[in-house]
Amino acid sequence: MKLDTMTVGLLLKTVLVPVCCLAFFACADKPQNVRLIPDIPVIESNQGKGKMITVKVIDRRPNSIIGYRGSSSISNGGEITLNQSLEKLVLYESIKGLMKKGFNPLVSKSGESPVLTIEIQEFKYYTSTSFWTGAVHTKATIKAMAVANRRHYANAYTVNNEKRNVVVTTASQNEEVINEMLNDILQKLLDDNQLIEFMGTWVQ
Repeated sequence: MKLDTMTVGLLLKTVLVPVCCLAFFACADKPQNVRLIPDIPVIESNQGKGKMITVKVIDRRPNSIIGYRGSSSISNGGEITLNQSLEKLVLYESIKGLMKKGFNPLVSKSGESPVLTIEIQEFKYYTSTSFWTGAVHTKATIKAMAVANRRHYANAYTVNNEKRNVVVTTASQNEEVINEMLNDILQKLLDDNQLIEFMGTWVQ
């Protein structure tokens, strides 16, 4: 039996589309190691007046898993983790930002009481689905505690980002939204004018 061109095309679609979908969903079940490349716009100032401050970062998360990739099935996809230390990255970016604010920041030594302590409390990624649509969510919470001249200042910062109409994301899409979460939470910290003024005023 000779098949016409249209029939052959329909047969190929019937076979290839399910195979491609299965391959795409199979990728979502693989673990993903995300690379963070922060890009935080910091308004430069001389609020720090060249004062030396010591900085310490503590990762309070229960484990290093950020979340799980979206999957076509009911169960979660592969684990999402970082290929860097989040603690060291936040420390490095905070010091860079504080330098732009006019401080002379240093990494706090072991056993030393730092001027600024930053706690990473949440840094997570998760997906949700409804009948018609799905979404990717990211949530980060960090806390800053500053001590200077027997005075204290503390504040917590949270970001909740959501991208709708997405169910199964690619590795590059995941990397993009997780980098966005890091940029947003660190910018909130560095934009806290009360924190910057507190250290600029009370650090000797």
